[in-house]
Amino acid sequence: MVRIKNYVILLFTAIFITIVIGCKQTDENEAKSPAPTSEIGNPLTISISFWDIGRDFEKKDAVLQKLEHDFNITFKPIQVSQTDHEEKFKVWAASGNFPDLFAHSLVINSPGIYADWIKQNLIRPLPSDLSKYPNVYKIAQIPDTLALRREKKLYMLPRIAYPTNDLWMMERIVFVRQDWMDHLQRTDPRNFEEFAALLESFTKDDPDGNGLQDTVGLTAASMNYLSWIFSPTFPQFAANQWVQENNEWIPYYASQKMEQVALQFRQLYQSEGLDPNFFLMKEDDAIAKFTQGKAGALVYKGTPESMSKLVELWNKSNPKQDFYDAVKILHLWPAEDGNRYFYVAPTYSTESYFSANVNEEKMDRILQLYDYLLSPEGKKLMQYGIEGKDYVEIDDQIVITRPREASGQPVSIQKLYPSTNTLHSLASWGLERTYPLDEMNKIKYGERNILACLEEMRWLLRNARATPFKYSIISLSTPHKDNISASINPLEDLTEVALSTEDPIKLWRENIKTYNQMGLQQAIREVNEKLLHPDY
Repeated sequence: MVRIKNYVILLFTAIFITIVIGCKQTDENEAKSPAPTSEIGNPLTISISFWDIGRDFEKKDAVLQKLEHDFNITFKPIQVSQTDHEEKFKVWAASGNFPDLFAHSLVINSPGIYADWIKQNLIRPLPSDLSKYPNVYKIAQIPDTLALRREKKLYMLPRIAYPTNDLWMMERIVFVRQDWMDHLQRTDPRNFEEFAALLESFTKDDPDGNGLQDTVGLTAASMNYLSWIFSPTFPQFAANQWVQENNEWIPYYASQKMEQVALQFRQLYQSEGLDPNFFLMKEDDAIAKFTQGKAGALVYKGTPESMSKLVELWNKSNPKQDFYDAVKILHLWPAEDGNRYFYVAPTYSTESYFSANVNEEKMDRILQLYDYLLSPEGKKLMQYGIEGKDYVEIDDQIVITRPREASGQPVSIQKLYPSTNTLHSLASWGLERTYPLDEMNKIKYGERNILACLEEMRWLLRNARATPFKYSIISLSTPHKDNISASINPLEDLTEVALSTEDPIKLWRENIKTYNQMGLQQAIREVNEKLLHPDY
């Protein structure tokens, strides 16, 4: 066991150093931010809006009490949900009555709204000098974050999902039934045609040997996941990025390479290698279909959390067959340039905003709180609970001491301290915390599953490269770019092309004509002009 543990530590360290070199975002390099005492200043009430914050703060649990005491604050939670948050923020923006602190997703999804809020002085920028908040400062210096500045100011703080873009690599993975491939005497596909033939055989050639034609080739957790199978054809499409062609930057859907994607998409659908209900699939439906032996391939995530979910569901449907004996990760073939690619995305996925009504004293208190939550001490509090009560640290190893369920597993932190449902993700998502092979992760995700993830990461780092993208375009706001971003849905249009019986290339070209009428070419000109003369 010691040998396995040392192997994982070395492997994870090597992977992380390779990815993060020059960035120094690991916990070991983060500045320590001991929580201040109640002498910090006057007592303050901070209104906070977060998705499904609901009753998280009602209990006044020990973690919440610690933070409110140490920072001399009282939280005032304001509920929003995934279904009503956009409407509520529109109302608050119109009245100039934002909560002091709130989470939103604007810089990727609605950069025009972000720009409007800045112009209307509805949100306040971070201080230009962040030296007092070293962990906040580090986030502000990430290249993705630097590209979000407006007039050299940050009007929000990204909530980091992963500390580097490359750590998204396991968020798009193709799982395949190796046992079905063996039964059908199929090998790993070397190109799209072989891949399509494999999926068709999963549908038509009775791969499970039950004498019935009751399986499909490929299913996916959503259209965003499904797009990854076209990454060898067009990597930027699969990563939803702009691409440089003919010396100018264009959105992926404006590229002529999309015609090949449309052809291949239609081929998969017509050959019945693709789940006929792919456009209706929800995440749980697709996972169930795969783990219950009704699909031969699945596009999903390969993170410790998702692997654990897959294996758990697999074991319920296949108690006599080990998941890792039957399933493997399929490595897609190289793109036309000879390179394999892995998935990347911006380090952030949502952001923290601060009302323009927040004064200097309250802003300082909020940033001190954030700096603590981003520190090693703050992360341990959110992940393991209160030191000495819920865990102890012996020789740099975390030992869980909190109460246990009847099953023997520790009671979850969220159950003990409901406030951590919100506070755990308030400053950052911290998805990289699921990879280290510590006791808590082994309990939550399973040692074997984490090892499988780390092994795949090592393979990708050795044999593939990150999908290229340009940081500054993602959040760039121009009149026509904002308009087309809000008005068109290329994945939905591509789905209609796949389902149609008409010429897919002709249909896609008609979509491009429509996009041009909506201002696509003006958006491209605006973006390229702004890249030459950035205002950040």
